[in-house]
Amino acid sequence: MHVRRFGEGDRDLVLVLGWGNRFRHETVQWLVDQVVDEGYRVHGFQLPTVVTDFRSQWLDPVAEAVEPLDEYRLLTHSTGGLIGEFLDDPTWKVHLSPWWGFHERLDNPVVEYLSKLPVSTPILPSPAEREMLGELATDERVADSPRAAAPTFLREARWAQHRLPPFDADRTSVFYTPTDQVVSASAIEERTPAENRVAYEGGHELFASPSRDIHLDAVLASLADGPAALR
Repeated sequence: MHVRRFGEGDRDLVLVLGWGNRFRHETVQWLVDQVVDEGYRVHGFQLPTVVTDFRSQWLDPVAEAVEPLDEYRLLTHSTGGLIGEFLDDPTWKVHLSPWWGFHERLDNPVVEYLSKLPVSTPILPSPAEREMLGELATDERVADSPRAAAPTFLREARWAQHRLPPFDADRTSVFYTPTDQVVSASAIEERTPAENRVAYEGGHELFASPSRDIHLDAVLASLADGPAALR
């Protein structure tokens, strides 16, 4: 788990990135800059792409790092949104395209069987093209995308998806695209009440979508005031 701090604001914000996201990516830095400009002190978490245990390698490092914070907002993307739902102390939660279900491309008996193998070597093809991520994704971002996933990575994600806590409608806002080619949009819609979610167009990564400026104010408002800001 790679942790970085950004900004000198007087409010704490915890940012948990998705699988394959890096702080050096231009679109990720754009997102960081937006929340820093809002006066947040950002605690950023960059995830390892191969894990064998959801709690000890993903959830616990984040939970332990944020425990000293008196109050904080949570902003996540994709796999970060799966982890973030197990944190019960943020003032507000804002998830961007959370990975709460497997995309139909991966939701099949073959992948389910392979994900049960105790293999931590990335062997399962995992394509990530610019049109899947977002038009603004840079060549560096596309090149950095893992090209294969380890069976244990999929196993642990599925384990967590099946154990998600109840959705907290009073504190949680979700931004997603119904045409997501990476995670299951239907799983997001089934879990999230309509009044707590905002649909956008332009790829899995809102911060790499051409529509990011259209939705930026709503994201920032949700961080400041919770899901009531969407109504």
